Amino acid sequence: MSMTDQELAIAVAETSPAMLWMGDALGRCVFLNSSLRRFWGVDPDALDQFDWSSTLHPDDVALLSQPFSEAMAAHTSFVVEARYRRADGIYRIMRTEANPRFGGDGTFLGMTGLNIDVTEQRDAEQKSLYLMGELNHRTKNLITVVMAIARATARSTEPDRFLETFSSRLAGLASSNDLLVAQDWTAVSMRDLVTSQFRTISMESDDRIAFDGPDFSVCPQHAQTVGMALHELATNSLKHGALSEPSGRLTVTWRSNDANQWRLEWRETVSRTLPAPVRRGFGHVVMVDMVERTVGKVDLRFEPQGVTWILEV
Repeated sequence: MSMTDQELAIAVAETSPAMLWMGDALGRCVFLNSSLRRFWGVDPDALDQFDWSSTLHPDDVALLSQPFSEAMAAHTSFVVEARYRRADGIYRIMRTEANPRFGGDGTFLGMTGLNIDVTEQRDAEQKSLYLMGELNHRTKNLITVVMAIARATARSTEPDRFLETFSSRLAGLASSNDLLVAQDWTAVSMRDLVTSQFRTISMESDDRIAFDGPDFSVCPQHAQTVGMALHELATNSLKHGALSEPSGRLTVTWRSNDANQWRLEWRETVSRTLPAPVRRGFGHVVMVDMVERTVGKVDLRFEPQGVTWILEV
């Protein structure tokens, strides 16, 4: 037996995954398909007792009332988004698209519409906007740091060695950034932060270096600055300190307590007597000034047997 047009229309509406509805000339529900009844938890036999407006989020009542009222009065289509309380009590963002419905004599009968749950889409858009803002902010900060490194390197380095020194310092900064990106810019393992800086100078597996400490996390702001300081220490050690001689020794240790305080120690030992630096260059700015300004207290000593650098946060 073939279905009538009305039966076919009802079957399509009831089995559709889309949330379909019809309202009368006063805005009351006269039909909700099964998808929309499930969303609101409406008994099909009690449809005349259901007030869809009672499920609106209180903050969105004004958002919906104007376009809905204007469309009902002018008998025109409307599109609006608002939050509605689902049957489980959770609010979801619904995009409503509706067209006016008329009788054979042109009488306005109400609206026929479609509701689309766009919650995930709007959340993704908000997250994208947030990430774009964060990326813009971090890019500006990174450019500022790079420019500072370039200026300071130019002041303290011979022209023929500028590119080598500048590139090395950028590599240290990039290493910390890589760790932060891998962790969604949340935190960085202290062990990874330390060893990554030796990786930039191909010394992460050198027998002269000893690492020791528990695995705890460092916040992004601290990770960038400490990473640059460690890279400067490692580069200096490779040129002038423990890593510049076969018998040199370097230990990097870190500790943390329950009060969310931590301590990082860098200790070098060499076989010869090292002269103290005659002036403070960019290395001192990175290893001491920048760290103390944003992270914690630094104790840097250029001792005859090697460099000691201690950070307490």
